[in-house]
Amino acid sequence: MGSIRNREGEVVIGRGAELTPLQDKFLERVREEGITNQGKIAKELNYTSYYRDKNNQGTAFYLALRDAVRLSEERIEVAKGSNLDILVKMRDEAFINGDTKVALETIKIINDMQGYKAPVKVQQTKIDVKATIDLTKPIDEDAMYLDVDYED
Repeated sequence: MGSIRNREGEVVIGRGAELTPLQDKFLERVREEGITNQGKIAKELNYTSYYRDKNNQGTAFYLALRDAVRLSEERIEVAKGSNLDILVKMRDEAFINGDTKVALETIKIINDMQGYKAPVKVQQTKIDVKATIDLTKPIDEDAMYLDVDYED
């Protein structure tokens, strides 16, 4: 039996409209262990059609996996924010205690996290240009100068 999709391309009836028990177990483990372990989880569960199913847009599995990925990304952003707060506190405490080395290290990490990473190494680039000038060719005096009159 095939499947019927709605206007948004989501499967509403038929194959792919609902999660299988294997897909449900897979998603549960992905939520617990993280999306980066998806290949390992699929192998452990012997989910042989995982890579096909995850690319089958509009199915219940595709939509649920997309939501799990989005939730994982949100957790990472929250973790980044809390890590940044901790680093700012460490920086402030280091300044209060006069530990400039730790303060500078935390400032460096904070800047890196916010994308203000300066280049580590600046290297001069030398460009060699080789050209050949034909000195035997006659000089065209008119081509070298543009004669402009004040009336132009």
